[in-house]
Amino acid sequence: MSEASIGPRKSSQKVVGDESEEEEEEDDEEKGPVIPDRATIEAIRAKRQQRQQPRHAAPDYISLDGGGVLSSRDAVGGSSDEEDDELSGRIAMFTDKSSDKLRSTGVFGGINNRGPAASLGAFNDGIREVEDDKDDDDEDEEERKWEEEQFRKGLGRRVDDGSSQRSANGAPASAQAQVQPTGYTAGPHYQPSLGGIVPGASVFASGSAEFLSIAQQADVANKALQENIRRLKDTHKVTVGALAKTDTHLTEALSEISSLESGLQNAERKFVYMQELRNYISVMCDFLNDKAFYIEELEEHMQKLHENRALAISERRAADLADESAVIEAAVNAAVSILSKGSSSAYLSAASNAAQAAAAAARESSNLPPELDEFGRDINLQKRMDRKRREEHRSRRKVRSESKRLASAGKHCNTEQIEGELSTDESDSENTAYVSSRDELLKTANLVFSDAAEEYSSLRIVKDKFEGWKTQYPSAYRDAHVSLSAPAVFTPYVRLELLKWDPLHETTDFLDMDWNKVLFDYGRENNQSEADADPDEDLLPALVEKVALPILHHRIKHCWDVLSTQSTKNAVNAVTMVITYLPTSSEALHQLLASVKSRLADAIADISVPAWGSMVTRTVPGAPQYAAYRFGVATRLLRNVCLWKDVLAKSVIEKLALEELLRGKLLPHMKSIILDVHDSTTRAERIAASLSGVSSSYSQKLQPFVDLVVELGNKLEKRHTSGVSKEETHSLARRLKAIFVALDDKI
Repeated sequence: MSEASIGPRKSSQKVVGDESEEEEEEDDEEKGPVIPDRATIEAIRAKRQQRQQPRHAAPDYISLDGGGVLSSRDAVGGSSDEEDDELSGRIAMFTDKSSDKLRSTGVFGGINNRGPAASLGAFNDGIREVEDDKDDDDEDEEERKWEEEQFRKGLGRRVDDGSSQRSANGAPASAQAQVQPTGYTAGPHYQPSLGGIVPGASVFASGSAEFLSIAQQADVANKALQENIRRLKDTHKVTVGALAKTDTHLTEALSEISSLESGLQNAERKFVYMQELRNYISVMCDFLNDKAFYIEELEEHMQKLHENRALAISERRAADLADESAVIEAAVNAAVSILSKGSSSAYLSAASNAAQAAAAAARESSNLPPELDEFGRDINLQKRMDRKRREEHRSRRKVRSESKRLASAGKHCNTEQIEGELSTDESDSENTAYVSSRDELLKTANLVFSDAAEEYSSLRIVKDKFEGWKTQYPSAYRDAHVSLSAPAVFTPYVRLELLKWDPLHETTDFLDMDWNKVLFDYGRENNQSEADADPDEDLLPALVEKVALPILHHRIKHCWDVLSTQSTKNAVNAVTMVITYLPTSSEALHQLLASVKSRLADAIADISVPAWGSMVTRTVPGAPQYAAYRFGVATRLLRNVCLWKDVLAKSVIEKLALEELLRGKLLPHMKSIILDVHDSTTRAERIAASLSGVSSSYSQKLQPFVDLVVELGNKLEKRHTSGVSKEETHSLARRLKAIFVALDDKI
């Protein structure tokens, strides 16, 4: 079959006639002019109509077994000439066979009656008639060729459509049509499937064993329908699941959008808050840095004021001791030099005279003569005036001590304090000057933050700012390590308030201070339990260790009057209070306790208690009073050392109080006056009263003192047998018994 270009097929008779005339003209040019007459034309038309007539009457329905759509054309009436011509062309597509099997004039001439086209039902008879008609003239042959050519022109598109239909209907295809852009080419062995070309090809298979019956087709159609329904249900199920997933994803997306919008708003608020807080903290830090210089200056002035106060007391005490000891020691040395030769009355009288002469000479030497400088001023005038004031102060002190002793003499009270136990070393004028200077410094301190706004000068407002940060954005607060920086922020406010803290002269608890009240619950939420660990809980201990402890350490090391009982009590209270805030591993706390121990050891080493015999005290005027005073000072120091029993280690107290002070200073003096049972008993009572707080674990160290009290009891018993006043003896015996009872817990 020759290749022909594909073009639009004209269905009208006019178009077909025009093309036939063109072919006839071409033939006439070759064979000569041949013009058929009207009779010939009518005969050809009649023969054509006869071929179009079916062999039996067309039914009033479309048969599913054969005939198909084409067999029912006559049921609705005749057709026009144009339709007849077109029908002839359509019929010719199936084949036009001759007796010669090698030649086929139909469109499917290469099919050779194979495949589904070989069993086309009702059309097979018509096709066979056309094939058996061997008497067709040349016009019929040319007409069929023209129809075949026209069919070939449109076959390229139809083959593709038929292939897709065969694939959709499940019909087998024996061959594939190949479509090229410019035309259609079919080889000699091309055998297209009619079922693929004609969508309803199955309806032409009636009566053939190769096709199913109606019942079978119905069953197949039913199964196919059920399969389609099942697939549709599966598809519906998948679609519903996809819809549910899509709805879920949409809901999640909307929720995520809402969450992101809320997060964006929160981030905006957080950003604005953080910017404001940053600006506030920046201004506050600059403000505190500017004020730090003034606070340090005030602290230095306050430290200097306390140091000067303590220095004035210690210097005046040393001057008093030097004034008295210079006269008494000169007299004692003179008396001892005479008594060493003998103890008769003559020696006693000579010793007394020598002591008086030595005392007068010592007093005269202490009176400094006038000494003028280059401006004519007396350099020693101030020294003589200070000496005179000290003598007057000692005189008043002795008068007060003697009056107290006489008032309690008849009561036989073992709580009577002897001269030297009272802390009366500070003069009224010195105390007044100290208070005046201190008040002036505190007034200046109140003006340090006066030029700043309240939000920066008020500790409570600053604390609320940081607490608000922690409450609203705890993660940002934690990431910024504010717990480590908060003590540095609050330190200036605490330092300024602690300028008023005087731990050696006042008993003030941190709980009564404003900074402690404000920061006591810093960072703690209402629903927070005690077991929850919060770094902000270390704020107060950090402030105590960083601010309060250095102040107390300085006062203990440089300003503490160890011989002052009241000052020592206040120091013990302050150290105990600091210990409650700090861990035992604190290095600063260890240094503080080391300073306490050092100050106590220095005071014990500096104190001296005379151990003169009874003959010396009787011959030297003022010697008994001086010895009693020094004993009273040592007893006071013993009591002050024992006040630290709950702060210092027991071994430290044992060494300081019992070994160095009691055995090294007090007991030698007690043995020197043991012949005077009355004075010995009184001083033994004072020692026992000073040791009242010492634990019973010190019994071995107290044994020398117990032995001394026992010896006093033996002397009192001898005195009773010698006929001395029984009433006085019984009184002394009861006092010794009270001493034993007091020491019973320690023995």
